[in-house]
Amino acid sequence: MNCLNCNAVLQGRYCSSCGQKHDPHAQTIGHFVAETVETLSHADSRLWLTLRVLLSSPGTLTADFFAGRRERYLPAIRLYLIISLLFFLLITLIPSGGIESLLQTGTATTAPTPAVQLDGDINANSCKKLDYNGPFEQSVEPKLRAACMRVVQDDGRKLSEIFQRNIPKAMFVLLPAFALLMMLFFWHPRHLYAEHLIFLVHNHSAIFAALALNEILDFLIPAGWDEWPAFALLAYVTWYCWRGIRVYYGRSRGKSLVLFGILGFSYVVMASLVLTFTGIASMLAL
Repeated sequence: MNCLNCNAVLQGRYCSSCGQKHDPHAQTIGHFVAETVETLSHADSRLWLTLRVLLSSPGTLTADFFAGRRERYLPAIRLYLIISLLFFLLITLIPSGGIESLLQTGTATTAPTPAVQLDGDINANSCKKLDYNGPFEQSVEPKLRAACMRVVQDDGRKLSEIFQRNIPKAMFVLLPAFALLMMLFFWHPRHLYAEHLIFLVHNHSAIFAALALNEILDFLIPAGWDEWPAFALLAYVTWYCWRGIRVYYGRSRGKSLVLFGILGFSYVVMASLVLTFTGIASMLAL
């Protein structure tokens, strides 16, 4: 019996040449789903330990990573990709207001004015009044007005789809940029850029996991009680980010609180700008 991938002679279940598992069964959807579940839950049992430490002990995963204790945990980027993929899949399948509730509760008063402004409800007249004050105004503004008309025609469904697809890409811009900003606040004792980046990756993994749980609770909890998960989420995220700074960077409670406030405000401003330009790019892609 030969390996289906490299045609080497098989000595067991796995090819000694390329490492592929011998699986001659038809690749049906059921087989694919079962294999995916097995991969996440059994083949790599580190996932469950990683999630437990990630969600209950802010900053510990990053500290263990740079202390050399890495084999017991899932790699940071893989963890982020798994959790963010599940989260963005959830928000496309579950109609809820979890993210909107968090933003309205915690960040609505601190976001900067977007570059694109529409007067009142979006309709044909408001598209004509669209005012763009960003770069390349003369070439971009007519395209945005045309895109706005297309948004009116399909009630924004296409724009919403494109925007949701672009958010993960925006995060890959936001995280490295914010890690660079963090170097200004943690210059003594000196920390490597990679430390800030991995710290942010772990933090965002935990927040996306909490947001995913909030989406599920928002969908299941009856009307009248659905605001409580959003407040619990905001409290958890606040505690998590403050505690992560204290644990990993070794600052006192007071200094950690001050740094959390400054970095939190800076993050909201930077994230709002990135999302604004993501919205503009999404409109131009219509």
